[in-house]
Amino acid sequence: MSHKPLSEQDYQRLSSILARFAAHGCMSLEKLDGFFAALLAGPEAIRPAECLPLILGDAFDDEAAFPSEKSLEQFVALLRGHWQDIAEALKHGEFQPWLEAGADGLATGNDWAEGFSAGMELLNDDWSLLFDAPDEAPLLEPIMLLAFERHPDPEMRPLADGIDPALREELLSALSPSVHGIHDFFAAIRRQLEQEEQELEREEPRRPH
Repeated sequence: MSHKPLSEQDYQRLSSILARFAAHGCMSLEKLDGFFAALLAGPEAIRPAECLPLILGDAFDDEAAFPSEKSLEQFVALLRGHWQDIAEALKHGEFQPWLEAGADGLATGNDWAEGFSAGMELLNDDWSLLFDAPDEAPLLEPIMLLAFERHPDPEMRPLADGIDPALREELLSALSPSVHGIHDFFAAIRRQLEQEEQELEREEPRRPH
């Protein structure tokens, strides 16, 4: 069945629902986009419904958050639609991060990168495969620089003086190629594992019992 992308109206609805729960620690649409990008480009896809507590923050346990079962279902359907939009974009080499402009009209990319970093934490051990790959590890650099720029511990911030506008522009334009590179890296590993499993299955009957 072909996927029907979310409309602009759908995205406005999703954004306003997320914004309604901002005080509960809910992700913004930008942060959610980074989070889903990490889950889909990374080692193993985790379904959106499994991540509701992380997405909604304290609103997940608030019975008054959604007035009815149907309104919660509609919200989950919007999440799935956005998830599928990212999956399709990655498959066709067209992924672009959803970056919101601030009051000054400029995007910083911090929310998106922090969302991506939160997605990585779910499968921390598996992501170490990328950190340990000398040729591909630099793909994470633009994401990590933006993700840790606002870290509460100054020691954890990669650049003591922050990111200047020229470097920020460079980092933001590197996000899309980085995500595609990360997606290709883990897709190749998955293909290799599948091949090895198939070969083992083919050899199985020949073994003496």
